[in-house]
Amino acid sequence: MAATTAEAQRIDDLVNEIKRLKRHDQLQLAEDMLLAEVERQEASAKATGFGVAPWYYEQLAIVYAKQKRWDQEISILQRYDGQPKAPGAKPAILKARLAQKLARFQEATA
Repeated sequence: MAATTAEAQRIDDLVNEIKRLKRHDQLQLAEDMLLAEVERQEASAKATGFGVAPWYYEQLAIVYAKQKRWDQEISILQRYDGQPKAPGAKPAILKARLAQKLARFQEATA
């Protein structure tokens, strides 16, 4: 139980810090923290068989979009698409976002 509480607190702290960094336009630091958590989520999913949490991928996509780094936004959405998913509504939302971004990217490069 204590480990679960400690993990819940770690996640809570991380989420609040990412939100703060985005508000203060410290996008590189937010990106670094999110990428580290994505790696951790993927390693955990591989070890446990549970899916990854979508929030971190979504926030990375937002960070990339704010910087107009469209190729990286698409890349992180594709990376999420290839992962086992935690239950919830976000997988469908992020899949739709990926399809929309790919369509816009293809139109822009055509």
